[in-house]
Amino acid sequence: MNQSNIGKFIGEIRREKNMKQSELAEKIGVTSKTVSRWETGKYMPDLSLFTEISKILGVTINELLNGERLVKKKNSDSIEIEIKLEIEQKQYNSLFNYFLKENNKHTNKKQHDIYFSPRNPTFFGGDIDDECIRIRIQKDKYILCYKKIYMGNNEQDIHIVEYETEVSDLEATINILKGVRINKVCDLIKNRDSFIYKNLFEISLDKVKDLGYFIEIEVYDKNIPINEANQLLLNFIKELNLDITRRNLKGYSYLMYDKLNGK
Repeated sequence: MNQSNIGKFIGEIRREKNMKQSELAEKIGVTSKTVSRWETGKYMPDLSLFTEISKILGVTINELLNGERLVKKKNSDSIEIEIKLEIEQKQYNSLFNYFLKENNKHTNKKQHDIYFSPRNPTFFGGDIDDECIRIRIQKDKYILCYKKIYMGNNEQDIHIVEYETEVSDLEATINILKGVRINKVCDLIKNRDSFIYKNLFEISLDKVKDLGYFIEIEVYDKNIPINEANQLLLNFIKELNLDITRRNLKGYSYLMYDKLNGK
């Protein structure tokens, strides 16, 4: 542990949150002078305070101990920070009317996704189902996508890495995948209503055939650090009075796989 780096990190994150030394001190239960001494590197916080400090500053204990963010800022080309929840039809209707009334940018799309998996090791049916390959069929194009979820150390580290590219020939692409022993697993059809909320979140309300109703909330600002973006999502879930225990971390494809295989 580097005492100076820890102090500088505390000061940096405190300023990011527009928090005065006195405000941070009050939340922790120490004096402003103590916080000042930490930030100048003269003293290091007692280890018993690290959990509370990390909670208040919205960083992990590992980051606090290292004096730097261990998860870098969001890469707008490949990383998504999102939460997906299963909801009831009544909640779906209420949320749809709420976001529509707020005059958010609204789009509606019908999406047909085909999911694939290698023969061995398979993406589906294992202890950890955290990646998939899909082709999304749209009106005028086909999108080939690989997706993997990274769990990290806690809820504030969770993020999805996604790579996608447009392909022109659906049949040829499927045959290429078959040729390298990547076979079709299932089809998934959904109706998606999307909204941009306060230029901060992209809200997607999904009616998924044979699975039910879901809300997916993604942080719209591509430059917010992963930990901070996840905290924004968790706070927004609370504001909407949604149940975080109904979070779907695996994705629709795994739910459909389980349903088709009686799991």
